[in-house]
Amino acid sequence: MVRPSTLAVLTVSSFAAIALLFAACSGDDAKPAGDASTDEQYLKIICTGLSNFSDALVSKTSSDEIAKVIKEYIASLKPVTPPQDLAKFHKDFQKYLQDALDDPTSLVTKTPPLPSEDVRRRIASKEANVPECKNATFFSASKARP
Repeated sequence: MVRPSTLAVLTVSSFAAIALLFAACSGDDAKPAGDASTDEQYLKIICTGLSNFSDALVSKTSSDEIAKVIKEYIASLKPVTPPQDLAKFHKDFQKYLQDALDDPTSLVTKTPPLPSEDVRRRIASKEANVPECKNATFFSASKARP
């Protein structure tokens, strides 16, 4: 039989270990509300999600599997506070992704929302400096869109 004081120590130790695990897994990019991400931090999140979606298009065998990747992407965006001038884009982009869940491959043909032209150019100029954006050129490729 385990003594109550030993059980309390084990319980507290378990909670502490779980808290440390969550802290270690949360990464540097999740920003609490009010603490805006830098452009580079924001690009890392955007490009990681785009890369995962692109990979899903070629590796997943059902629309449900692709939709799951999109849901994960939306979940990665929700806790993020983007740079202030990307706030409207951030909200619109999440809606764009959410609206595609019933037909996830529609994202290939639907025109995504974009930030204003000056903000898009600023962000595009930083894509090459973010390792997660090595294949994703969302903002720089967008300049050719109407």
